[in-house]
Amino acid sequence: MAGDDGTALGAALYRGSLAGGILNHRMPAPFFGPRYSDADIEAALRRFGNRIQWRRFDLLADTCASAARLIAEGRVIAWDRGRMEYGPRALGNRSVLADPGHPEMRDRINAMVKKREAFRPFAPACSFEEAPQWFGVAPGEEHPYMIGVVDVRPEAQASLPAITHVNGSARLQTVSASDNPDFHALLRAVGETTGRQMVLNTSFNLKGQPIVNTPDQAIETFLGAGIELLYLENYHVARSVA
Repeated sequence: MAGDDGTALGAALYRGSLAGGILNHRMPAPFFGPRYSDADIEAALRRFGNRIQWRRFDLLADTCASAARLIAEGRVIAWDRGRMEYGPRALGNRSVLADPGHPEMRDRINAMVKKREAFRPFAPACSFEEAPQWFGVAPGEEHPYMIGVVDVRPEAQASLPAITHVNGSARLQTVSASDNPDFHALLRAVGETTGRQMVLNTSFNLKGQPIVNTPDQAIETFLGAGIELLYLENYHVARSVA
């Protein structure tokens, strides 16, 4: 893991290896944190009273279709679903998402939530299947942790301004159905609306704050930033119109 917490995990794995029985294979995406039930979410939604309005979709497919339409329209959404990630990267369960093809998107998200240097682009999350189409990776090559830099294919750089570094690279996250089926389903839905199974993905937090965990933290951060819509599991949350 790329972070201080990875040192502890690595030490534990090393000690375990000395006892035998540790196999060297790729660790799945680290969704080891808590997740929250519909009852937890609805209790949080009620606590915010008339500051928000919300509705619940019955199916993941409907949630993904709704979110994908908004992303295709150039909206910035928060996506909070499943177990929280362990480690320094938001890998699709506590994320702020947008279309990477909008030239102004980097500046918009910086103004909304990140407040960081303008030259720093955000990272792309792309379906495992489509990654070789957009990036200099081989078919079957995985980058599930968003910690490695790859080249954006030259013919794709102009169409992906919000995630392409000045040297033509990007910090890619590949998403497979086996690692994260719900986020993968969203990327497939985005592909049906934008023509690419890819989103700009950055962590769901304000500058100087940790990534959100609980539904209350998600709603509070949503209301305190310029994020336009929030998806909490199958709940679509918007600000109330005065």
